[in-house]
Amino acid sequence: MSDSLTRQTAHAHKRGIALVLVVFAIAFITVLAVAMLDEATLDLAILRNHTSGLEALYAAQAGVAEAIAALRQACDTTNPVSGTLNLPADSPVTYAAVIDNTRPVVTVTSTGRADGFTRVVTARLVVGQPDACQPPDPVRVVWWREGT
Repeated sequence: MSDSLTRQTAHAHKRGIALVLVVFAIAFITVLAVAMLDEATLDLAILRNHTSGLEALYAAQAGVAEAIAALRQACDTTNPVSGTLNLPADSPVTYAAVIDNTRPVVTVTSTGRADGFTRVVTARLVVGQPDACQPPDPVRVVWWREGT
C-alpha cells in the first residue's frame, strides 16, 4: 500500500512540475509577444514621424521652388508665397516662403509643416543686378541650409 502511495505521490509531483512549466512557458510567450508588439508599434511611430518630417522638408523645398518661380515672373517679389502640397499619403502639407529681394543675393526662407513637424529651408539665390526684374535663368542657389 505504501508503495502505491509513493508512486501516486511521485506521479502527482511530476504532473505538478509539468503544470508549472506549462504555465511559465505560456507566461514567457505572452510577455515575448507583448514586447514584440510594443516594438512594432514603436517602429511604426518612428517611421510615421520620419515620414512626416520628410513631408515637411519637401514642403519647405517646394516653397523655395515657388519663390524662385515668383522671382522669374514678377518684379514685385516681396510678397510671401504659400500653398498646399498633396503628397501621395494624402496628408495636407503646407509651405510658406518669404522672399527678401532687396540685395543682389536674394534670400528665400521657406517653412514646411506636416503632422506637427516643421522644417525650415533657407536658400540664397544670385539674381544679378538688384534692380533687375527678371533673374537670370537658371537661378543659381549659392547657399542652402536645412534646419528644424
